[in-house]
Amino acid sequence: MSRKLIQIKIHWNKEKEYYRKTEVGTGVQSFVKQLLESELFNLKEGKLSTKLVDRKNEFIHEKRAKESRKADFYIYINQEIAIPVEVECYGNIEVGEKQLLNYQKDFEKHYGILTDGYIWRFYNNNVFKSFTLEDLLNNTQLFLTFWKEYIKPEFYYLSFFEKTGQLALVEETKLHVEDSRQLFFLDITKLIQSFKNKLQIEGYLEEANKKDREKRSIELTYAYVIQFILYKTLVDNDFDDFTKEFELIVKKIHEYLISNRFKDILGVIEGISAKISQNIYRPFTQEQKFIKYKIQELYHSVENKLSDVSPWLDIFVFIKKYNFANVRNEIFGYIYENYLKELYEESKKGQYFTDPAIVNFMLDQIGYQPDVIKKRYEQDKDSISIIDPSCGSGTFLYSATDSIVKAFQDGNSENASIKIEEAITNGVFGLDIEEFPLYLAEMNILMRMLPLIINEKYNNPIDKKIKVFKTRDSISEFMDTALRNTFNDMNIAFHKSAGQMSLFSQELNLGYTSYVRNEDDLQEMKKSLENQSEVPRRRFDYVIGNPPYVSYNECAKQGVLIFDLMKKGKAKLSDIYGVNLHSRPNNKKKYPPKPNLYSFFLALGLALLKDDGKLCYIIPQTLLTESDYDVLRYHLSEFTTIEKIVTFPNALFIGRGVKQKNKVNTSSLIIVLQRRRPGDMHEVEVVNYQKSEESIDDMLQNILGKKKVTVKKIIQQELRRSVQNWSFIKQDKNFIEFYTHYKNNSEDLAVYYDHILSNHHFKSNFYFDVGFILDKNLMTSSPQSDDDYKSLDFNGFKGYTKYVPSFYYPNDQAKIKLPKNSQGFKTLTQRYKIVWSKVYSKRFHFTDEKVLPSMSFSQFIASDNKEELIYLFSLLDSKVNKTIFHEHFELENEQYGSFLVITRIKDFIKVPRITDNNKHIKDSVIGLSEKLLDLEKPILADLVDFSSVLKQKFDKVGVEGNKVVLEKDREKMELPIKRDISIVRKVIETNFGQDGFGFKDRVITLSEFMSLPVIDYDKQKEIKEFIDDLVFCLYFNVDVPKNKLSAAKFVRSLCLKNKFYKQISIN
Repeated sequence: MSRKLIQIKIHWNKEKEYYRKTEVGTGVQSFVKQLLESELFNLKEGKLSTKLVDRKNEFIHEKRAKESRKADFYIYINQEIAIPVEVECYGNIEVGEKQLLNYQKDFEKHYGILTDGYIWRFYNNNVFKSFTLEDLLNNTQLFLTFWKEYIKPEFYYLSFFEKTGQLALVEETKLHVEDSRQLFFLDITKLIQSFKNKLQIEGYLEEANKKDREKRSIELTYAYVIQFILYKTLVDNDFDDFTKEFELIVKKIHEYLISNRFKDILGVIEGISAKISQNIYRPFTQEQKFIKYKIQELYHSVENKLSDVSPWLDIFVFIKKYNFANVRNEIFGYIYENYLKELYEESKKGQYFTDPAIVNFMLDQIGYQPDVIKKRYEQDKDSISIIDPSCGSGTFLYSATDSIVKAFQDGNSENASIKIEEAITNGVFGLDIEEFPLYLAEMNILMRMLPLIINEKYNNPIDKKIKVFKTRDSISEFMDTALRNTFNDMNIAFHKSAGQMSLFSQELNLGYTSYVRNEDDLQEMKKSLENQSEVPRRRFDYVIGNPPYVSYNECAKQGVLIFDLMKKGKAKLSDIYGVNLHSRPNNKKKYPPKPNLYSFFLALGLALLKDDGKLCYIIPQTLLTESDYDVLRYHLSEFTTIEKIVTFPNALFIGRGVKQKNKVNTSSLIIVLQRRRPGDMHEVEVVNYQKSEESIDDMLQNILGKKKVTVKKIIQQELRRSVQNWSFIKQDKNFIEFYTHYKNNSEDLAVYYDHILSNHHFKSNFYFDVGFILDKNLMTSSPQSDDDYKSLDFNGFKGYTKYVPSFYYPNDQAKIKLPKNSQGFKTLTQRYKIVWSKVYSKRFHFTDEKVLPSMSFSQFIASDNKEELIYLFSLLDSKVNKTIFHEHFELENEQYGSFLVITRIKDFIKVPRITDNNKHIKDSVIGLSEKLLDLEKPILADLVDFSSVLKQKFDKVGVEGNKVVLEKDREKMELPIKRDISIVRKVIETNFGQDGFGFKDRVITLSEFMSLPVIDYDKQKEIKEFIDDLVFCLYFNVDVPKNKLSAAKFVRSLCLKNKFYKQISIN
């Protein structure tokens, strides 16, 4: 041992206890620095400013690494070999494991060193060779031999092939995919990124823009990598002679690495690809044409560089490292979810991974089960076809394939294998807008078919392409098809002409040849959907899926093809495959409806079905509530036989990444229907699951066992009569009885919004309106003239009436646009308004301020009749009507909650029928409501004596005893509180804190302080509860004697005797 190393050993023994608690500065990092500069590593400290190309045999020390999330040291052997070094306190090395893994990933390096000064781990990916400090100091030559090999480029690959000896990183590593998911995802991410970059696939996609090129290059790379995963699955599950063959391949690659015959490695690895294409899935041959060409080009090149073959070696090392024995197909769904986040997170495409338990439940609901499939197939081979028009990674298609396999599997019969292949390639179909998940779908199906393709008795490779297709847009894909959306005696048809077919074929062209869009197969499928003169329609018997959930505006923004076609007038919202998504017959909407993308998929799904075919979708519960979906409720109840609706209170979609914690904000229901008109007395089974914290598997088992559910039968004609809203299918009988009584005792709101009726009853007009279209660029933070409007913003309200605007808007009609069906600028001339927010609306507000409502987020009712408008305000803001809003429109797990809009208020809210017997109650409601609002009029100047104050600005306020204390530069002024000391104290504490408030960045002006609203919220709450009770009495015919109108407790006692009162208490 050299003198330098002896000194290092002495130093360690002296300071090691100190190193247990100190890492930076003079701690263990200083010791590691000494070792790196010693003859063991023979490195010099480099400058942070040195360019990467100039770095050689040096290290840099990141002294503030913990703050900047960087490794403590970086070793540079050269610009290619860079090694992050993570240092932890002595005895605490495990703390750094996760950090080093992240540094390797961020730095895109295989290598890494983790040390606590005594133990030194030399990582290659996530496995390591470990040395102690004694090993380094006492067996220096042995360590130096390792170190010299460790920093050679080829060492990375050799380490995965050496089983014994000093070069072995570890003994043979076997990581099972199911037990090492996080590492698996990290590795496959790095692998695909590396393969893509090294092959420069971007050059193959020169016509695409940079963003699309990046995405497609990853997808294309995966299409190549996927077959090697398939190959290793065969090896690890002992198919045929694959295990022995793999051992020979490992040995041969090892030999070529040692002898530097790098180009010969390509031939070995390419042989794997060829074997999969020849013996498992022959369409792979076409899919890999480009990459095969690249391999040939490299193979015949003059140079023999490791860097040229490293992309293929990376793939081989990856599959060698992991064990795919009994791998579940679900793993590919997890890959899909991980890649969705990385590739498509900027695009709101509404793609959610569907849990396999839900998939199997849905297939069971439509009867896509082995025994049913077998029976149907024996009667008619063309009776088991199924399609998912938004298939993603093929979760539904995998389970459908599984059902077919189970239906026909007969030991290891080759005849059964051929029958199953024919049933799957002719009967299982999927479409998606992205190529990458379609490769996964292909892989999922192949994984399930492996035992049928190859075993010890026969080899039956699949010749036909699995029928998954990339499309620009599933909705538009069939516009060039004579696809008839017929329902027995109804005849709605699309007539195709040569011109139209040519037109849509051009629109649907991807602009390139996709491996997952075989045009011949696609045309064969489309033709099978048509009723030919000699051949009846052959597909589809089943439609299943989880359609994308994307707003109308977002679809238009993204340029979804069907939305572009509608914009150009080449398609109509009123005729999406025979379904009118605009309006119901004889009930044309006065505004432009904006149905979500899933409604288009419902229309497409119905069109894809044969007569009597079955559809099962999982979609949001907005189908039940949203005004724009009355068209779907009408169409489904009129023209299909709805078999079952299952509603869920829990969020069913959870991000399927490694942590599985990302809940998706969407409500869910499963609908099962048949494409035929319903019988007069047909009953729909409705299953409502009760809210619980159970797993999806447990939930579905409970549903099947009729546990924790309410089950009801509803005659479908009732759904047909109630197309405005289907929330009643979830409502219990107590609320339904409550609402029925409410309607029977009330009259239509038209008495206010219909001007003829309102003039007759009240000699006034009441304008129910949606707001105005405003230009944000014209808004200012302060008024530009005395005539400016206050731009309505509900964050500016204090209570029901007090409003402090954040922005102002010019009073210029040329700068205010009217939306369709607006009642015009005359609404702004009305003195009083009820205003509310369309979303997240907690209360209604009453104002006589000069406000300007924006249609983007507000609605309003305006009138000059203050008394009646206050009465209407009291009704709308009452507990009775809030209960009705909640029961009809609130959906759990929906991102925006319920939308409270004019049309809903008109359709569902009634007004009490006023007679001589209850007019005194109405008058009392109006009087109390005026008191409620008047409580918001007082300001601080009404309760505090400011007569002695001359100073105009202050930097601190507070309350001491019965006085308000103002401070400026530590000079105090005490102001007497005239009355309501507790209210004044509460106002000041609410605005400035309990201990007074010192302003650091600004001062408060005297006028601002004097104008603070002083609201007695306790008194307001008391009056509001009394008003709500009186409103209940009006709606439910509770007789209140005139001499008891001021007795709140008496009125409450009357309400409590009414059986319906508990309904407003629940909500």
